[in-house]
Amino acid sequence: MAKNRVLGKGLSALIQGADGPYVPTTGGEGRAIHELPVVELAFNPDQPRKVFRQDKLEELAASLRDVGVLQPVLVRALTRGETVAPDQAGDPPPKYVVVAGERRVRAARLAGLATVPAIACTYEETEALRIALLENIQREDLGPIEEAEAYRSLIDAYGATQEELADMLGKNRSTVANALRLLALEDEIQQLVEDGTLSRGHAKALLSVPAGDQRLRLARLCRSRGLSVRETERRAQGAAAARERTRRRRRTATSPRGESPEVRALRERAESHFGSPVSIEREAGGKGRISVAFFDDGDLERLLAMMGIQTDLD
Repeated sequence: MAKNRVLGKGLSALIQGADGPYVPTTGGEGRAIHELPVVELAFNPDQPRKVFRQDKLEELAASLRDVGVLQPVLVRALTRGETVAPDQAGDPPPKYVVVAGERRVRAARLAGLATVPAIACTYEETEALRIALLENIQREDLGPIEEAEAYRSLIDAYGATQEELADMLGKNRSTVANALRLLALEDEIQQLVEDGTLSRGHAKALLSVPAGDQRLRLARLCRSRGLSVRETERRAQGAAAARERTRRRRRTATSPRGESPEVRALRERAESHFGSPVSIEREAGGKGRISVAFFDDGDLERLLAMMGIQTDLD
């Protein structure tokens, strides 16, 4: 899907060249891009994102070994008297703090790269950048997809969690989460939402349908027949009900033993607790498994949060 928006440019809203491909610069207009030693870069100790998936970092590191770092990271020089611990024991005292691009720097270390392209800015500029991005997000004329991309831009730039971003914007966390879920829709559906053919309500209903052909068929039906949001919800719910009936039939067919009154009571309590269908399968010797159904990414996130499981992986 073609994207040509100011919001999609992220860091380049203020720092020229911060989002573009790496082109060695020696002067002239814009901000110079320098090759900085990775050992001179410290990670922001106030960075909200603390967990970086190792497998994803290794994938990125493999790519960096082949093509290098194509997009410069954004850093600021340490101010007088400011001290930040080096990332690894034995590194010299750092000279810069990474503002945006910590994942790239971590992957560059894994890849064995000695330097990364970087754009240096001042503390005041990083604060101005944050304010500019927030103002863009708060614009009232943003479409649903533009709004979601603006949220993602700020999350990626600062490593904020959905909850932290919601606090910054004065919004409910569910508002931010539901907006970001729109980016999971297929490009074709995002385009229909972007050009106004489908509304935010249509998009939300379509998210409850499994990704792929089934969801695309319903979206195209909405476009060709002008289905209302309510009708789209009804059809999506019908698809979900059909999936649940199929799941229950399979569970019954594969269960060698009937459900005892005690197990049924426990299952019903679990379903009441989670607000989702639950299955309890028991085997000889008392072993077995318990399964909790979810219907979309948001529902999965809700269930994992109830279980005390952190859902922000990057």
